Amino acid sequence: MSTTRERIEPWFIVLMLTLFMILAFADRAVLGFAAVPLMRDLGLTPSQFGLAASAMYWVYPVAGIAGGFLVNRCPTKWVLAGLAAIWAASQFPMLWATSLNEIVAARVLLGLGEGPAFAVVLHAVFKWFDDDRRAVPTSIVSEGAAFGIVLAAPIVAYFIVAHGWRFGFGLLGTITAAWVVLWLIFGSEGKVATPSPGAGNLKPISYRVLLADRTFIGNTLAGFSVACGITIMLAWLPPYLTRGLGYSTTQTGWLTTLPWIASIALVLAGGYLSQRLVLAGVPSRHARAGLLCLCLLAGGAATAAMTFLPAGALQLTLLAIGFGLPTLVWTLSPAVIAEVTPVAQRGAMLGLFSTIANSAAGSFAPYLMGLVVERGATPAEGYALGFLVLGLLQAVSALAAWALIHPAATIARFQAEAARPAEASAPPARPALVD
Repeated sequence: MSTTRERIEPWFIVLMLTLFMILAFADRAVLGFAAVPLMRDLGLTPSQFGLAASAMYWVYPVAGIAGGFLVNRCPTKWVLAGLAAIWAASQFPMLWATSLNEIVAARVLLGLGEGPAFAVVLHAVFKWFDDDRRAVPTSIVSEGAAFGIVLAAPIVAYFIVAHGWRFGFGLLGTITAAWVVLWLIFGSEGKVATPSPGAGNLKPISYRVLLADRTFIGNTLAGFSVACGITIMLAWLPPYLTRGLGYSTTQTGWLTTLPWIASIALVLAGGYLSQRLVLAGVPSRHARAGLLCLCLLAGGAATAAMTFLPAGALQLTLLAIGFGLPTLVWTLSPAVIAEVTPVAQRGAMLGLFSTIANSAAGSFAPYLMGLVVERGATPAEGYALGFLVLGLLQAVSALAAWALIHPAATIARFQAEAARPAEASAPPARPALVD
C-alpha cells in the first residue's frame, strides 16, 4: 500500500510545475499586455513590434533541442530551476530599455530559457505517473499557460495603467525569482520509468528513424499550427482588442482572459475524456489522436468564422472557442509521442517536438501578423485577415495530422527497427543435414 506522502507528493509536484508554466507564459505574455503604451513610448511600428515578439523564438531551436537532450542525463529539478532563473533575468532589462535592439536582446534571452521549458516539464510529470494516467496531470500542467494569462492579464493590465508598462516586467521578474527559491527547497524527482504497454521495453533506436516517423511528423504539424495561434494571441490579442475592436485597456485586461479560460475548461475536460477512453481500452489512434485532430479542426473553423462577425458577445465566444479547443493538442500530442518513444529517448523527442513546433511558428507568425495589420485598409480589416488565415491553417493541419498519426503502426515499426541490429549480428543458421 502507498503511504499518504506517496499519494500526495506527485500532485504537489504537479502544483509546482503548474506554477512554473503560469510564470512561463506570464513572462512571455507581458510584452503583449504592454504593446500599446510600449509602441507609443518607443515609437515602434506594428512590424517592429512583431519583430520584437518573434525574437524570443530565434534561439528556440538551439535551446529547445539542447534542453531535451540535457534532461536525458540530468535531473529535471536542476534544469527547471536554471530555466526559470533565465526568465527572471530577462525581465529586468525592460526596466530601462529605450530601443528596439534592447527589447530584442531581452526577448532573445527569455527564449533561451523558454525553449526547453514545456518539454522538460512534461518529462518531469511523466516521471511521476504511468502512461495510462498521464492525461489529467499533463492537462493541468499544460494549462498553466492559460492560468498564467488568466491571472496575469487583469493584474498586469492594472499595474500598467497605474504604474506604467515597465513595472509589469519588474513585477514578473521578481515573482519568477521567488519560484526558483521555492523549487530548490521543495522540488524533487519522480521515479516512474515504465514505458507504455504498447511500446514494451523498446530499446533506443536511431533519431533519424524517430524524427522521420509519420506519427511524430503529424503531431509536430498539429503542434505548429496551435503554436501559431498561441504566439499570435500572446503578441497581438491585446492590441487587436484595443485598436481593432475599440475596447479600453482595462476592458482588454479582462477580455484577454476569455480565450484562456475557455482553454482551461476545454483542455481539462478533453484530457479527462481521453484518459477515460484509454483506461477503457480505446486505441490511442482514437482516444488521443482522433480527439486532438477533431478539436484542432473545430477550433480552426471557429476562428475563421469569427472574422466575419461584428464586435460583440458572439464574436468573443467564437474567439474563445477557436483558441481553446486547439490547445488540447499540447496535452495529447506529447502523450502520443511519449507512448511510442523509448523511455531513454523520451526527453529528447519531447524537446524536439516542442522546439520544432514553437520555433517554426514563433519565428514568423507574430511578425507576419504585424505585416498583415500594417497592410490592411483599417486595423480591424488587417487583424480579421490575419485570424482568417490562422483558422484555415489549423483546419488543414488537423486533416493532415489525422492522416499521419498512427501510434500502433509506429510502435510496430520501431520494434522491427530495434530488432534489426540483433538479427544482423546473429550468426548465420547452419543448413540442415540431408540424409
